[in-house]
Amino acid sequence: MMLFATRDEAGRPMIGRGSGVRVDRQSGHLHFLASRCQWPKAVSEALPGRPIATTYVRAADYKACQIKGWVLEARPADAAGRARGEAYVAEQLARMLALGVTRMQLSSTLSDRELICLTIEPQEIFEQTPGPGAGRRLTPEAAA
Repeated sequence: MMLFATRDEAGRPMIGRGSGVRVDRQSGHLHFLASRCQWPKAVSEALPGRPIATTYVRAADYKACQIKGWVLEARPADAAGRARGEAYVAEQLARMLALGVTRMQLSSTLSDRELICLTIEPQEIFEQTPGPGAGRRLTPEAAA
């Protein structure tokens, strides 16, 4: 599962679910997909120069991390991005159905329609797995 959080000029938080992500190994940038029609407020606040947080959760055990960074660009997903989003949604539906979550429950959270690609420059990574380590900043040394 992927989530993202933006905020408006007044600092009010906006949240949504992601529909796929790709890491550019050369630049380190994230190309994060989100549905504009499903999460219009959160997507509309993902403006270049604004902060963004993305959270990644493994549904089977809730192991999670959060990446905070800056939005560099927001644009409609290209054909490769749309295909990646469609594949991600199909994969997540299959995983969640196997865990006993119904398609009806997921219909309001997963979408591959009107995908926007948010290019993000990561700044910090945090552990978010529930428990005593939640919120701990991860460093290259901690990952070794």
